[in-house]
Amino acid sequence: MKRKLLIALLPLFVVLMNSCLKKGLPEYENWDLNNIDNVYVEYRYEGGKMMNGQPVVEYKRLDVEKKINTSNNSIELTIQVPAASGSFTEEIRKKVNQNYLWVYTDISTAAKISPIGDTPKLGDPADLNKELHYQVTAANGGKKDWVIKVVTFKN
Repeated sequence: MKRKLLIALLPLFVVLMNSCLKKGLPEYENWDLNNIDNVYVEYRYEGGKMMNGQPVVEYKRLDVEKKINTSNNSIELTIQVPAASGSFTEEIRKKVNQNYLWVYTDISTAAKISPIGDTPKLGDPADLNKELHYQVTAANGGKKDWVIKVVTFKN
């Protein structure tokens, strides 16, 4: 009997608690920014450790200088491979090249980013010998196409 009463009152409790959560919340503007604010590049490699019979993948963030041009939505990168240290040995460092790197970005608050054409999605390896093309969509639906290109690569 108690169980049936509890089940009957559960929907009422959910409705009451839900309405309390919405009371007094401020209204936020629909964000209109669709920029790429920062770019990071990393190299991934097998660091020599094993876990469950599989090699552990490690990464080394590369040094990136960027020139962000918001008037034409382009970003020019100068990439420098850092010195060897720890598991990032000189032998591994020499293998770093422009055609197999991972790119990450910071974008405007509440925006979404999508690759254009044959540009890989963020989080997949990219060939930085080619320009990368992304579309950033603001929360209000405004879209901006961006181009990221490497102008200098130093290993």
